[in-house]
Amino acid sequence: MNYVEKNLRKGEQEVVRAKISIWWLMPKIVQLAVCVVIAALISFLLVPKIGVEGDAGETIALVLNLLGWAGVVVLFGVLPLIMRFVVIKTTYLTVTNKRVVGKQGILKVQTLDIPVDKVDNVSFRAGMWGNIFHYYTLAIKSVGSEGWEFRALSNAQKFKDSVNDAIEKHAEEARKAQAEQIALAMNGGKNN
Repeated sequence: MNYVEKNLRKGEQEVVRAKISIWWLMPKIVQLAVCVVIAALISFLLVPKIGVEGDAGETIALVLNLLGWAGVVVLFGVLPLIMRFVVIKTTYLTVTNKRVVGKQGILKVQTLDIPVDKVDNVSFRAGMWGNIFHYYTLAIKSVGSEGWEFRALSNAQKFKDSVNDAIEKHAEEARKAQAEQIALAMNGGKNN
């Protein structure tokens, strides 16, 4: 059971769940590949060959150099990839008939719980990679907040449309309830 399912209230139904795109990893996979190629080229071009006349000093220098470049690859290639994977695995976002609910992150946790009538704006954008692989960053703004952003959504348009539909449905229900109260008041508090 994920964060959203644990936080559904009585009478609340999930309308649409955000789908997280695994393609969001692609730029970091490319970055890792570039780091590996650069580290390999530099290591093989700048480091002397192993075993030249049995000199142990050159072998130790080669090992240290390779370990250094492996560290660079891990730091600039593997860690960013892992961080993105964690974001993908820890992102939950849904629209219910009453709220927009979401959570993202493990150490730096961002949560979202907005009644649909308090949502001001829902928009999405994509960079070059997002346009190529069809994943988007969704921005949600509400009354009195700075807003929230959720990355790597593959169904951002559907999510945005569902939020807008939920807002309209809530407004329609509020108008009907208000009309009933006005009618009741006009009848002197008697229900016909």
